[in-house]
Amino acid sequence: MDKVGMMKNKNRRAAFRIYDEVNLFYKKIDEQLVTDPYATADEILDIPPSTINVEHRVRGVTLLPGLKKNVPDWQFKEDGVRNVNISASGIAFNCDDALKEGDYLAIKILLISTMTIIVTCCKVVYCRDSDPNQTHFPYFVGAHFVSMENADRELLVEHVAKHKARQNIVRGFILGTVVTVIAVPDVAFDLLSGLVHFLFVNILHFLHLAFEFIESSLDHFVEHLFHTDTHQTQIIVFYILVAFVIAGLYWLWRALPPFCRRCKENLFSYCAHKKASLLYYWEELSLLNKIKLVVIGVAAIAAYVSFGF
Repeated sequence: MDKVGMMKNKNRRAAFRIYDEVNLFYKKIDEQLVTDPYATADEILDIPPSTINVEHRVRGVTLLPGLKKNVPDWQFKEDGVRNVNISASGIAFNCDDALKEGDYLAIKILLISTMTIIVTCCKVVYCRDSDPNQTHFPYFVGAHFVSMENADRELLVEHVAKHKARQNIVRGFILGTVVTVIAVPDVAFDLLSGLVHFLFVNILHFLHLAFEFIESSLDHFVEHLFHTDTHQTQIIVFYILVAFVIAGLYWLWRALPPFCRRCKENLFSYCAHKKASLLYYWEELSLLNKIKLVVIGVAAIAAYVSFGF
C-alpha cells in the first residue's frame, strides 16, 4: 500500500508543470537514431568518430551519457534565454523553426536558476504559430521527453517541485494580502501607514545618529591634527561636510540615471516574462477550464461589488 502511495506521489510530482526561464539549444535528429538500440552519440550529433570515446559505442542505454560528454560545441546563445513550460515529462517553448508533429530533437537545457544542464531527446507533439506581438519567435512547440536518464528525470522532478513550492508560497502571500485588502481595507491601510511611519522615523533617527557620530569624529580628528580652537575646528569640519555632500550629490548625478534605466529594463523584462507565462498558461488550458476561470473571476468581482458596497 505504501509503494502504491509513493508511486502516486511520484507521478503527481512528475506531472507538475512550471513556467521557468532557461537557455535552450536543440537539434533535429532522425527518428531511427532515437529508436535504434545501437545508435551512438556521434551519429546523433554528427561528431567525427575520432572525437568519440569507444565506451560510448554501446547499446542505447548509454546514449545520453554519450550525448552529455560530446556536446561542447552546443554553445548557448546570449539571446537563447526564453520562458518555457516544463515538467519531468515534457517541455513547451518558442522557436524559430517550423517543426512537425512527430519530429525528434536532441535538446540541451540550462536551468538558469540552478545553473544545471540537462541533455536529452524529445518528440514534438505539436507546433503552432506564436503571437508576433508577444515574442520574436514565430513558432510555439510542445515536446515529450524520450530516453531521459533516471538521474536527470529525478533532478528535473526536484527542480520543478522546489519551483512549485516557492511559487505556492509567493502566491499564497499575494493572495492573503489581496484578500486582506479587499476584506478589511481600513485595517490594511492603517497597518501600511503605521509601517511606513515606523520605517521613516527610525531611518531618520539612524541618519541623525550617523551624522552626529561623523561630525564628532571629525571634530576630534581636526582638533588633534591641527591643534585648532573650537571655532576654527567647526569651520573646517563644516567645509569638509560640504565637500562630502557635493561629492555625494555628484555621485548620485552620475549613478542614478543608469540605475533608473536598469530598474526600468528589469521591470519591463519581468512584466514581459510574466505576461508570456500567463499566455502560456492560458494557451495550455482547455476550453472548459478557460470558461471556468472566467466564470469564477466574474463571480468573484460581482460578489465583491454587490456585498462590498
